[in-house]
Amino acid sequence: MMAQVQTGLSKLTTRQAAIVLLAVLTLMAWGVATVRGGAPEPTNTTQQSDGGTYQKVVIRLQAGEQYYEALGAELRAGGYPTKSVFNWRTPLHLTAVAALGEAASRYLLVILADAAVFLAGIATRRGGWLGPVQSFVMLLALSECFIFNASFHLIAEVWVGVFIIISVAAYALGWWPVGVSAGTLALFVRELALPYVVVSWLIAFRKRNWRELYAWTGGLVGWAIYFAVHARAVLSHMNGHDIAIRGGPIKFLPWIQFGGPRFLVETVRMSLLAGLPAWVSAVVLPIALLGAAGWVTGIGRRVGAVVAVYVAAFSVAGLRENMYWGAITNPTLTFGLVWSVPATRDLICALSGSQRRRS
Repeated sequence: MMAQVQTGLSKLTTRQAAIVLLAVLTLMAWGVATVRGGAPEPTNTTQQSDGGTYQKVVIRLQAGEQYYEALGAELRAGGYPTKSVFNWRTPLHLTAVAALGEAASRYLLVILADAAVFLAGIATRRGGWLGPVQSFVMLLALSECFIFNASFHLIAEVWVGVFIIISVAAYALGWWPVGVSAGTLALFVRELALPYVVVSWLIAFRKRNWRELYAWTGGLVGWAIYFAVHARAVLSHMNGHDIAIRGGPIKFLPWIQFGGPRFLVETVRMSLLAGLPAWVSAVVLPIALLGAAGWVTGIGRRVGAVVAVYVAAFSVAGLRENMYWGAITNPTLTFGLVWSVPATRDLICALSGSQRRRS
């Protein structure tokens, strides 16, 4: 298997390979240097955890209270900045949890995560690499949310990360309707899925797959209407006591922080790596990016594009306390981590100028 699988790095010249190696080592050193001072202090402090806050919202909904009244009351009680529409979660996620019940929601999310793990293994196997290894690593990436966080079903980003894996892996089987459905559902759960949906729309456009393109377009239009209605409802429930988000070089865009490698490393630590020194995550991230860049078979280019867009976005946007956004990106990064093995081999071969024959 190792001798057969080939990555895009096998086509690099010696000079190109040296540039790639320098970029990986530079990002690695930069990441390690940025985390030496310890974890960053949160820009905006709250009085309780997100899971605890959303659990109280669910209890209020089950008691018959309206969504925006319940959410607004708990956000203010927890000291959350409520002067931004984006700090008020869209209603689908928590209303669904309230309707299903917390126990059923947990079971549903576990089932979906198992499906994601299984499909990820198939996707990697169809790309020519080790499917069981991919499934195992994907399981480890998702396990942090399930093992160490009893309120994982209340965190929208966990659902989004699972839906994105189901969506992207469905393309390995040619199931684009499943891919569109899961991706669109992720977007309705949390707007942070928008980069994934836009990448998927562009790929469908590039391939001239018009039915898929129309489906993605319909999902985007539907979400835009849904979010506009949500924003209007939020604005009508704001009051003079709402507080704004602090921090950021651009006053009216507080999420623009230009966190770069520091924030990216913190998102990677939203995993089992949280129990290890921060420099470990700083080393793992460039390795995973190398693997994602090298994978060109199967859905490799799609995965690489998604990873690239999220890395670029999270290098610019994200408050210090938003490291839980890693629940969205870390599952996708596991593809890069698994594919980093053949990618590293091909990079070394390109550096040495050796010619390898693959059957």
